[in-house]
Amino acid sequence: MDIIILDPHTYASLESHKLRQDILARLFQDGYGNALTKQALADMLGIKYQQLVYQLSDHLPEFWDVKSDEKVRGARREFIGPRNQHAVYIALGKDGRIFVVDPLAGLFGPLSEVGLRCDLCRPEEAAHCMHSLHEKSVIPTDMEPAEESTLTRNGRQAPFRPLDLGVIETLRGLAKGENCALVIPCERCTFLQRKNIITVE
Repeated sequence: MDIIILDPHTYASLESHKLRQDILARLFQDGYGNALTKQALADMLGIKYQQLVYQLSDHLPEFWDVKSDEKVRGARREFIGPRNQHAVYIALGKDGRIFVVDPLAGLFGPLSEVGLRCDLCRPEEAAHCMHSLHEKSVIPTDMEPAEESTLTRNGRQAPFRPLDLGVIETLRGLAKGENCALVIPCERCTFLQRKNIITVE
């Protein structure tokens, strides 16, 4: 799972635009493992092909890539998918507010209101994940008071979940000039198992 800092302007264009949110949610959920055509995505959403292409090209270009293409009757058919299927995006606002764009989980909005995908896991599942990530030194074992205050101001409460600490580690990376500071392994992620995206043997 990658936590990526999103440009505030891009977040603003998504904040109250239901169609763009729906496009991203379907793209990430249906295109997670297998790329799909733009026409197929438009059909899933019940919108016109041209409407989808406009949104993808003009407002959502940083979220998707062409994964492959094929020639069909002299035309080129593109298969698209998420640029980073493991991405959880955050944007920073005034007074330290954090905003979330998590297309796979269908979360779009202020962290204090929409939460994080880890909130869908039971406490014991989150605790197991936290233990595993601490063992691998993936997430910090302690936070500065100011960092904990940042989470509290954004509606988060202890015991914190893995992505809470992931957000803090990403903010630390931002201060150092790093774009993406944290990669959370997702081979045992309960959220992804519930979505039937991964299977743990």
